[in-house]
Amino acid sequence: MWSPKQLREELRFAAEFNVLLDVMQQVSVAQLRRLEEHGRGGIRLPELLSREVLPYLPAAAIRHPLLTGGDRGRLLIVMTSDQGFVGPLHANVMRRAATLAAGATQWLLIGQRGTRWTGASGAGRLVLPMPAEEHLAFEMGRVAQSALARFSRDRLRDVWLIAPRFLTASHQDVLVQQLLPLPVPQRLLEPSPLLEPSLHGALEALAGAWVESWCIDAARSARQAVCAARALHVEASRQQLAKQTRLLRYALFKAQHERVDIAVRETYVVQRHLTRRRSARPAGASA
Repeated sequence: MWSPKQLREELRFAAEFNVLLDVMQQVSVAQLRRLEEHGRGGIRLPELLSREVLPYLPAAAIRHPLLTGGDRGRLLIVMTSDQGFVGPLHANVMRRAATLAAGATQWLLIGQRGTRWTGASGAGRLVLPMPAEEHLAFEMGRVAQSALARFSRDRLRDVWLIAPRFLTASHQDVLVQQLLPLPVPQRLLEPSPLLEPSLHGALEALAGAWVESWCIDAARSARQAVCAARALHVEASRQQLAKQTRLLRYALFKAQHERVDIAVRETYVVQRHLTRRRSARPAGASA
């Protein structure tokens, strides 16, 4: 059983840790608001490409490898984060990724937190840090080029993107999106003159923009989801800490009460003992 001194030290630590959790929660909420303001009103390039470009591909594109895919495995682009306090969200992302993984799966992990959930290693795995906002477009462009290179070189069957998806401040989901091969349009028009040098070059440019835009959107949504999940996780931790603090205060009160009770009992016993000694003295004896 802890002494009152130890209990007071634990209560002091709980108070200081609660201040730290409060700061973490405020920072997460502030980051979430900033990300929401930054992304408000923007045009989603994947939707624009799906609506304005993909339906009008020439018929000659139907047999291109970027629209058909290969037969030698799969690439998973998985986004998590480099920071903690978001364990359940990362676990959900990696569980969804595990359902798509097969024997020849290659991994491209963006965010260090995903490494602990997968046993993939060696040449089939590449781990990158989650880029800052000012470098997001450049880094996602490199990711897109790496995915295209692997897809063509290794004749992969498909490429998937798995990432946290922000819905509301209290609800996050997991995005599972197939990036390659490109989605085949419902109708293909007859070949028409292209400004690009070749159909292959046009499709490569389109695939690069398609993968890059999805990765950029997913990374921004993942940041929002991580901030929201962290704020909720910290709030749950604060509530749990408040419960533990109440128990510590009760234990301290109980320990102090027991010490006071023991002191009162000992004082009573000493006084009774002295009273009996005085009563047992012969009459006229000195103290």
